[in-house]
Amino acid sequence: MLQTKRKNIDQYDINPTCQMCGEENETAEHFVLKCSALHSVRQSIMVDIERQWEAITETSFNTLPVDEQLYILINSWPTLKTFLKTHLSTEFHEFEKHCGRLLYGLDWTRQLLLVTNASQRPPRTKHKKN
Repeated sequence: MLQTKRKNIDQYDINPTCQMCGEENETAEHFVLKCSALHSVRQSIMVDIERQWEAITETSFNTLPVDEQLYILINSWPTLKTFLKTHLSTEFHEFEKHCGRLLYGLDWTRQLLLVTNASQRPPRTKHKKN
């Protein structure tokens, strides 16, 4: 669960800032596309995603707005179906495979970093009720 979601539902005073890089709030956009601590994981897989996107759409993935990039990486079919003749298309399955590799790799690395850094975090404090 990302920090911004935990802050909204937890009884403790949760800091929404990314625990891995500390640069901004840990939103889905930050986690998937921006977190500098996950750059090495993201970099190599995004090359495959960008190449496959261009092969399917004949456009550059990087020119899409960030919110659209995020949506496509999480659920590509609604966008890609307009470019493909069939959902059985090899290109679609390759694109989905790369998206899955990206999301799994990011999540796995996040969990590893959080466990590694767990001893450095300050204790949580409960919200005070007014």
